[in-house]
Amino acid sequence: MLLGPSGLFVLSAKDFQMFQDYLFFGTDVETRYAFRMIHLSGLVRHAQSLHCLTNPQAELLGQGLMAGVLLASILEDEERINLRFHAGQDCTMGIETTRQAVTRGYLECNESSELVAQLNQGQKPVFPWVVRSLRSKGDSSNLFEGISGTQTDSLEMAVNEHLRDSYQMKTQVKLDCWQSPVDGSLHAMGVIYLELPHLKTEVSHELWNHIDQLPPLRHFVDATQHNPDSIASALIPHQVRAINSLNPVWGCGCSQVSVENVIMKLGQQELKSMIDEAKPAEVRCHYCNKTYVVDLTRMKKMYEELGGLVGSGETSPLN
Repeated sequence: MLLGPSGLFVLSAKDFQMFQDYLFFGTDVETRYAFRMIHLSGLVRHAQSLHCLTNPQAELLGQGLMAGVLLASILEDEERINLRFHAGQDCTMGIETTRQAVTRGYLECNESSELVAQLNQGQKPVFPWVVRSLRSKGDSSNLFEGISGTQTDSLEMAVNEHLRDSYQMKTQVKLDCWQSPVDGSLHAMGVIYLELPHLKTEVSHELWNHIDQLPPLRHFVDATQHNPDSIASALIPHQVRAINSLNPVWGCGCSQVSVENVIMKLGQQELKSMIDEAKPAEVRCHYCNKTYVVDLTRMKKMYEELGGLVGSGETSPLN
């Protein structure tokens, strides 16, 4: 793997097969605007297998995952971003990504929905998207929230509407996830553009006019043989330079302890009702599909820790 003339990484065909997922941080050489370019095919394929999604569903989740990684990459003080995409009763998607590109996501579809049926048939149904973002700092409980809504057949458009409504800096994403006509495998490529302060009007116009005229990203991947240096040169209207690079990875923070903490937060009354049912509690993680079991003995102990007296309707004061 070598640095090309623009300072970005150049991969041989062999390198590319080993280096499936990458996130490049770059700017134009005069540092007037920034961009982040992402390839996420390996991770999207993993998500499809994990959640048993159809190809169109996996393409939708792939766009959501790229949006999460790209938005997290432009965070300044925040540590992570949590994105929620709701489309009425049709489908829900959740993405959580750290600034270091550790991400996870899920897509839940109502298979009886007419819009989901259209999606699975390869059509582009218009979903009533509501996009909600939560940004959090590692050393604080404060959350920075943004919410927007739009009806569109494009998740990219829904994300860009959200950026216009919720972000101060002029920012735009381009997202593309597609099925290879050669072997049927999924590919995912995305880019985010961010104006830096005091950008001259003529440079801004040149940048956004260039972006508006770009074809789907799959055309650049095919034309450049997956060469990131060549792709960046096509995506940016000026000479570019590399700042940093990361390898996005799938990471789920669920655990037995975190599940038990969630159950305890339900309170004594709810926990007592679960104990009275005389059945172990089963909790499935949305992100990784792992199921955790909390048996009756542990639930009784948790109830006691909350100040309850098992076997009676009374409670004792917390120590």
